[in-house]
Amino acid sequence: MKKEIENQKKIDKLMDDFILMIEQSWTFGKMTKTEKLNCRYMLTAHTTKNALKGTYKQRWEILQACYSAFLDGLGYTGANWRETEESSPTF
Repeated sequence: MKKEIENQKKIDKLMDDFILMIEQSWTFGKMTKTEKLNCRYMLTAHTTKNALKGTYKQRWEILQACYSAFLDGLGYTGANWRETEESSPTF
């Protein structure tokens, strides 16, 4: 019973953990203010919350898939996404 309560507390904290991780990511830092608001909205939307089922790990993976789809929608292309010539390293 104690383990179930601890697991539920961890699951209840999942969204806070995920959003904190996303907000510290370099991809989030490259987004416009509007994109950041839309990302937070997408992660906390009723449809997203309804999709979160299973263990902490399973729910985390669902949120990762949602974030990945969001980035794809923004045209994410990998390590050089939204790099300018000024910010790109020269070799």
